[in-house]
Amino acid sequence: MALASLKDHTSAILQSFSYAELLAIAVTTYTIYSVLRIVYRLTLHPLAKYPGNFIEKISDWPTIYYCYCGDRHLRIQEAHRKYGTVVRIGPNMLDFNTATALSAIHRDKNANVKKADWYHTVDAGSGARSVQSVVDKPYHAFRRKMLLPAFSETALREHEKFVHNNVTTLIDEMCKECNQGDDKSAWTSPVDFMLFAAWYGFDYTADLAFGSPMGLLQNEHRYVPDVVKWTSQFLYYVGYLPFAPLIRPILIYTSIMKHIPSKNTRDTYKFFQIGEERLIARQAAEERSVKNDKDVRRDIFHFIFHARDESGVALSQEEMIADASFFLAAGSDGVGIALGAALYYLLQNPETLKILTTELRSSFASADEIRLPKLNQLPYLYGVVEEALRMVPCVASPFPREVLPGGLTIDDLYIPAGTVVGTSPYALHHNEDNYPDSFAFKPERWLGDEESVARAKSAFNTFSVGQYNCIGKNVAYLSIKLVIAKLLWEYEVRVPEEVGLIGGGGRGAWKGDLRRENEYQLLDYLVGYREGPIVQFRKREV
Repeated sequence: MALASLKDHTSAILQSFSYAELLAIAVTTYTIYSVLRIVYRLTLHPLAKYPGNFIEKISDWPTIYYCYCGDRHLRIQEAHRKYGTVVRIGPNMLDFNTATALSAIHRDKNANVKKADWYHTVDAGSGARSVQSVVDKPYHAFRRKMLLPAFSETALREHEKFVHNNVTTLIDEMCKECNQGDDKSAWTSPVDFMLFAAWYGFDYTADLAFGSPMGLLQNEHRYVPDVVKWTSQFLYYVGYLPFAPLIRPILIYTSIMKHIPSKNTRDTYKFFQIGEERLIARQAAEERSVKNDKDVRRDIFHFIFHARDESGVALSQEEMIADASFFLAAGSDGVGIALGAALYYLLQNPETLKILTTELRSSFASADEIRLPKLNQLPYLYGVVEEALRMVPCVASPFPREVLPGGLTIDDLYIPAGTVVGTSPYALHHNEDNYPDSFAFKPERWLGDEESVARAKSAFNTFSVGQYNCIGKNVAYLSIKLVIAKLLWEYEVRVPEEVGLIGGGGRGAWKGDLRRENEYQLLDYLVGYREGPIVQFRKREV
């Protein structure tokens, strides 16, 4: 009775106002709330004392905009340059650029943090959680344990021959003009190395995972890199939207995608279908080999199919499908970025290119001899690859972690529960305390005295560190080193005079106050995207 009376009373009050008056009241109320929230975030909020840009202290929308534009890593780096080693990059977010913070947040297995809610959106479109986006710690430990056999040293030796085959295809396709015509010493037409590196990344990853390349190097499925780029950009900024929890359930149902009238969305659905179909085909091939007592192909999913925990539990079909899509996207593009960066900086530094080429050609009598373990014993190649990965980390912005109840101490600062913290790899790698002359390409910094090398390693965050680090980094290193080694052993490389060294800031799509002209540029879309370098090849003179 009282409730009915209250409803009638409320209805009578509302009816006493016109629609215009109600709208004015709503706008005024929201304005007052917004002003009070801004004042709170600037004065009474637990992070109010930390420096940062004004707009980022009061709203998450700048982060969303930076993610959409692809320059978030540059914005964070600039904030560190202005304000120091810890900056407030959102109302509830802090970023650190010190090696000690990297250890406290990521390397310490007992760190009082968990993956932030943003991870719930990372691969929502795959229909299930990949190992990348699992937030629950025990469940993540189980998922990772199931994958470890596929990325062990034993497995790496099995994978090497598959990577070799794809490297050979890459070089043959990219340099095929060198084997055509009468003049074998002629330079090829200008080649967009970025495209070939991207195609190679998807081909070798698919071959390692599912038993055959995707065929991008032979002009198949070449829409895939653009699909991954569009999807990465979309999921990157959507994950930070205030209403992201409302969107995630829709994204999980991939079947909805094929009914949306958008080419990007339909192509994304096709991409997820490729992963699922190839996994099913790979399972069938494994079963046939076992049934007919034939040698099985010991690739990534061979090891995953047979992985069990202590109680005999294996990964479900849905879990393997989610990881299949993740492997294709993450495993391919990081390698392409590293290769593009390495070649860009080698061409920018001719003496460095000469030293590396000499090391490679003096260490192997033929390109066929370029194999493990000797490949990993070449110091200058190691330095070049590490420096390329430092200068241009494929994931340039923070891996966000939420501080759990009880708080966390980072660099002698107590961080309260609920705060999202991170260490931007790009900002960390360009902190002068970690890497002196940080914007210069210096492979020697990885080959100096023990103290300097230890300092460089302590701040290296391209593959993340700790229990959530990139599980496939050894395969990535192998695929990067093999391409560089075989390419420079067999061919000379140069920048076309009429084109110049494409890939730096200050021109074309890379204009902007924060983009350095001689720095290999990324669009920071969850994973990085780039252009160039444009190069020419010719057979080496023996």
